[in-house]
Amino acid sequence: MRAVVIGAGEVGINVARTLSADGHDVTVVDNNPERCGTIQGELDALVVEGNGASPRLLRELKVGSLDLLAAVTEVDEVNIIAALGARQLGTRTTVARVRDPDFFGGDEAFAHDVLGIDFVIDPDRATASDIADAILLPGAVSVEYFGDGNLALAEMIVTDASPLVGVQLANRERPYPAYIVGISRAGDASLIRPEVVPQVGDHLLVTSPTEHVRAVISHLAGGAREVRNCVIFGGGKIGLRLAELLERTPVRVTLLERSADRARYLAERLPRTTVLHEEGVSREAQESAGVDDAGAFVASAGDDRANLLAALNAKQLGADLSLAVVSREEFTPLVDALGIDAGVSPRLVTAEAILRAVRGTNVEAVHLLLGGAELLELQVDPGSRVDGKTVGESRLIAHTQIAAIVRDGRVLCPGGSDVVRGGDRAVVFNAGRVASDVAAAFKSS
Repeated sequence: MRAVVIGAGEVGINVARTLSADGHDVTVVDNNPERCGTIQGELDALVVEGNGASPRLLRELKVGSLDLLAAVTEVDEVNIIAALGARQLGTRTTVARVRDPDFFGGDEAFAHDVLGIDFVIDPDRATASDIADAILLPGAVSVEYFGDGNLALAEMIVTDASPLVGVQLANRERPYPAYIVGISRAGDASLIRPEVVPQVGDHLLVTSPTEHVRAVISHLAGGAREVRNCVIFGGGKIGLRLAELLERTPVRVTLLERSADRARYLAERLPRTTVLHEEGVSREAQESAGVDDAGAFVASAGDDRANLLAALNAKQLGADLSLAVVSREEFTPLVDALGIDAGVSPRLVTAEAILRAVRGTNVEAVHLLLGGAELLELQVDPGSRVDGKTVGESRLIAHTQIAAIVRDGRVLCPGGSDVVRGGDRAVVFNAGRVASDVAAAFKSS
């Protein structure tokens, strides 16, 4: 596949690197000469300096024969124009990152049906939604839904109250239908093995039918309290949208904002949220806002360093759940090093949406993890290499682990002897293989 990525920021580089790893022919365009020079040796891609919204440059790049153009610069107008131009010139699939809700207001049908842009991605809205889902599932630090919402995949932290501590996973109690598919220890994600003995602080990836996921996570966590109050640091796009989502729930929200003008604006927009004009990073400021009694603390300011420090202070003060929005890849390892419960990455949210568009016809969903692993929801084609094989055999074929099977709307948490059938949807944990190779095992030739 031929792909052009417009914008060489954190999101663009991440998308280009992932597409290159999948074996695609990638070109990256950016108008910053220093940035182009820096990334030239870092990416297995052609790097072109120029304005990605320029019709002349788009023609020079022969975008009419492209399979994908992803416009992910920091400027919404550039992304929209680049996607529109590429569509008119014949690009098969176009993607635009658009953060300002005034453009489409969530109406993706207008962008697709009227403008012809195939996918419009709002990473701030998607990130806020992911954080809200995690807050509303006690004991989880993140949760994703697959199989048309029938299957939940939750990430949880093993605490000293968990019944998993000191017990081989093969011998754990199983009062609810659930499957532990992956483990992240010290930031390294890997497939689970029956002989693994969880330790306090490990992150586990657990699949379960959605109707049982609350009970499953509560049991594995050794009990988990509902979040009654949440403190948000930073009233930018993510913080505002998260507060709007939580206002629709019983959760009480306090929002700390450093700018007086922005704080006034937020107070007008958020009738059920307590908005404080407060710097929000220091322990003193957080104590005055009641962080020590918070069920959840979310650092969503526009500065990764401030977010990490604020989340660290909140965790040390006693917040049950402490999350930090981390945009830049080099700060990702600090999430585990500092003892913060989890990091949330808008760049990964954007990459997920783009990869869903290009991974193949049998790829239904993609979820990327900060540690580098990923979850794929794959349609099992009749006649594919895994059709008729047991779950244990399919692992050897794809070098991955099937986390769950959705069959006729029912969720199966499979054992090694369960048989994969054509027509199933399989959620697969991939700890590092090339995703296109994994998908190929589930697709008929």
